[in-house]
Amino acid sequence: MSSPRLGDVDGYHELFWSAAGWTLMWLVLFYVFCVSFPHWSKMVEPSSKEHENDRYWSSRELFGLVHAMIISALSLPPLFLFLFDSNERVKFASSPHVGTCKVDRRDVDLLDWELTTQAISLAGLAFTTFTLADLVVLSLHGMATVDYTVHHVAFISAGLILRGNCMLPFNAAVLMAMEVSTPFLNWVTFFRHRGEQYESQVIGAGVMFFLTFLVFRLGLNIYGTILLVVDQARGLAMPERVPMWQQVLVILAIIAGVVVQLYWLPRIWQVFGVRCP
Repeated sequence: MSSPRLGDVDGYHELFWSAAGWTLMWLVLFYVFCVSFPHWSKMVEPSSKEHENDRYWSSRELFGLVHAMIISALSLPPLFLFLFDSNERVKFASSPHVGTCKVDRRDVDLLDWELTTQAISLAGLAFTTFTLADLVVLSLHGMATVDYTVHHVAFISAGLILRGNCMLPFNAAVLMAMEVSTPFLNWVTFFRHRGEQYESQVIGAGVMFFLTFLVFRLGLNIYGTILLVVDQARGLAMPERVPMWQQVLVILAIIAGVVVQLYWLPRIWQVFGVRCP
């Protein structure tokens, strides 16, 4: 079945307002953490690093942890229970209904996969809008670094194109599965300077972060990127209706995401790798 023409695509207004609502929700959540910081921060010891006692820095760690848990819960089950062993037709599926990513009723081969693709589309919308909101937060409160900015811009670009075209559910799920490692990193970052009573937690979380980083952010991510590049070269990955500049940009953004992970690897090895048995 041929890909729908550009004129057949619908749901852009619904997608825009859904994205605006999600972005606003993430920003509100962050500032709720900031406002409530004097209350929840009393439950832990203060850090020996003064900037780690700042409400914005601390709230951002909690903000990232909550997001990562939500995205992992939404993306991991569809990825490993359904998409990983599916055929290329499903891995590189697309929908012309960009508001919801419902399967085109004419595409009978994908009807049984509708719940899977919609779960990924929901996670993709949440992930992309969080990354946008987080970039705003980092920029407003002086926490944006060059590598984090490159990382966020790459994933926002990839997310906008993937979710905006309701395509590549497997690659989208792979990108979001990397969030499995994030709660462990947030835990380490938040507790590492708060006293010896947290030392065992920090070591355990550090080991788990390093292992999940290797599996999800490197192994699975590189595999998904190679699969995409190979199938796109064969003309199988993206629908014809997607403009060529978007096809090139999404591949470059996904490759850039891999490069950032490889850039982080030496520092992560120095900090966490030596703790692994």
